[in-house]
Amino acid sequence: MHRTVETWPEFRDRWAGPHNFLMTGQCVPFVFEMPPIDRVVDELRRDELVSIGSGVKGAKLDTTSHAETFRALPIERAIESSFSVAHYRLSRFDEPGKFLHGFKERVLDPWQAALARNGFTWTRCYPIIFITGPGSATNYHMDFSHVLAWQIYGRKKFCGLVDPDRWAPRAARVGYNAQQFERPGELGAADALCYDMDPGSVLWNILLTPHWVDAGPTAAMSVNLSHGGLRLHGRLSPFEQELEADRVAKGMKAGNPLQATY
Repeated sequence: MHRTVETWPEFRDRWAGPHNFLMTGQCVPFVFEMPPIDRVVDELRRDELVSIGSGVKGAKLDTTSHAETFRALPIERAIESSFSVAHYRLSRFDEPGKFLHGFKERVLDPWQAALARNGFTWTRCYPIIFITGPGSATNYHMDFSHVLAWQIYGRKKFCGLVDPDRWAPRAARVGYNAQQFERPGELGAADALCYDMDPGSVLWNILLTPHWVDAGPTAAMSVNLSHGGLRLHGRLSPFEQELEADRVAKGMKAGNPLQATY
């Protein structure tokens, strides 16, 4: 069940699901050096568009803001506390003197060029950053996107499911509401498909499949590339086809429900 994909033919065979996989070799056509994690966290937490949560482990996502408390801590104490930081508009940091300067040129452009060479198109492809404190977590949830998760600092355990459809059938996928989506109590270790992600690890997470991410003993940071409307030779993945069909049936405009650009 565990798999590492090294070539684009392998990626084209597996990108649409249902199981997550690690990526390496020609499937990771980018390199980027990040500044120290404490600088990244401090720069992010000063920005008004950042999301800051508690990072406390639980059965579902906690969307309560902890920004005021986290910003008040000295950075040395902040990165040792329980927290979760996310930012979805990273282009504002891709400027001279900021921590992501050169990211589009060195990461996003090569990745999108590789996708295009291999028959993919998309309506949305942009980076998100996620940072969690020691022992913190991003709890049980699903994404309206295919995600390339690139581990930068620290260690994380990224867990999906052996049988995603058992725990999130079609009705749960097309009607997904993060506030109501809770990890089932009967879901056990044998049901999970987990990958230990060290710095440099890259993982592909399938759209609308349940997963959760636990940080190791130190603060951990990943950059995720989020994809909406991703098509191979014009065809969406099965789960995104379901989502589009449901939206059309409800008289809604076709397209990914989350829209953002870099």
